[in-house]
Amino acid sequence: MDFILIFVAIILGILLGIITGLTPGIHINLVSSLIVAYSYYILKILDPLTITITITAMAVTHSILDIIPTTILGIPNSDNLSTLLPAHKLTLEGKARKAILYGLLGAILGIIITTISIPFLIKLIPLIYTKVKEYIPLILIVITTVIISQTKNKINSLIFFLVAGILGILSFNIKTMDQPLLPLLSGVFGISALLLGIKNKIKIPDQEENIKIEISKLKLIKYSITTAMSSFLTNFLPGLTSSHTALISNKISKVENQEEYIILSNAANSSATIISFIAFYTINKTRSGAVAAIQYLITTISLENLILITAVVLITTSISTILALKLSKKIIKIFTKLDYKKINIIIIFLIVSLVILITRLEGLLILITSTSLGILTEKLNIEKINITGCLIFPVILYSLI
Repeated sequence: MDFILIFVAIILGILLGIITGLTPGIHINLVSSLIVAYSYYILKILDPLTITITITAMAVTHSILDIIPTTILGIPNSDNLSTLLPAHKLTLEGKARKAILYGLLGAILGIIITTISIPFLIKLIPLIYTKVKEYIPLILIVITTVIISQTKNKINSLIFFLVAGILGILSFNIKTMDQPLLPLLSGVFGISALLLGIKNKIKIPDQEENIKIEISKLKLIKYSITTAMSSFLTNFLPGLTSSHTALISNKISKVENQEEYIILSNAANSSATIISFIAFYTINKTRSGAVAAIQYLITTISLENLILITAVVLITTSISTILALKLSKKIIKIFTKLDYKKINIIIIFLIVSLVILITRLEGLLILITSTSLGILTEKLNIEKINITGCLIFPVILYSLI
């Protein structure tokens, strides 16, 4: 494949990743779905492998740049849910740049350790999957039970898990609605947080400029390894997210402060990006919208394709990290001068508009319901990890039927 074409495909993917990563409400899965929807026309211009490289670069860029709005605005999705509170809390303390730096450090470590582990994972994933695939519903039930049993209010957590699960089932079964995850996750993890931010009259204070990384190399290695192990355990199980990976890794590593947890969470998120490609190569299973789009285009990937994709991941990580460092400085300065309430209102309007445009009135109804559910979890102090029942419960139910 021509090197110049590869480079152009990477740059195009990075540009798309900048849009999805920095714009709340526009998820990478949405763009991936649009690529699939218009693939008939796109394939007349580009070959499937070139599009695959573009989607890969977009996925990596998104996962890295998504750290910025998550930190400043406190808007999570199902994958970065675990890093929301520590990162946004640091922003409200005037330490947004510190949160972003720790997040980028975690993302880089996750990618490096997982890349090093590829030869090992290629052999291990199919071996383990063949032994556990029949027990996936049971494994998901056990993981969910453990999470709920460790919450402060177990009864409410279980109720919210089941209610979210029922909402998920309803969303996935509305045949006239495309992209059910858009209104479902935008409400639970997005608009609910924005509305509460408006009500609580949050103001972003001036942010510290000089930040120093204060963590030992030994801890970094420890967190990287435990996160890679946890990612391997969770990322070929449907319904589980990087937030679950981070929770499991946290139990193993026993992090001591919020900065270390930000590293661990972002390492889990970036590690999942590579493992999803390995799972596609070894067991032909997709664990993300981006990889599902790639599977639609090329059906299977060869070892040569996997090596190329890994190289694209590493190149894109380098470029995206530099972009994140430069963009974060400017974005932080801009947002400290803007009215937080007005920003939230604009983002809410953008998300609602997208939902109506793509999913019509059915999606708007799901959005309103999921937003109400998200607000209730905050008001009743229910850990939002339980709301991922909207993804896990349908998988358990469909697997058992």
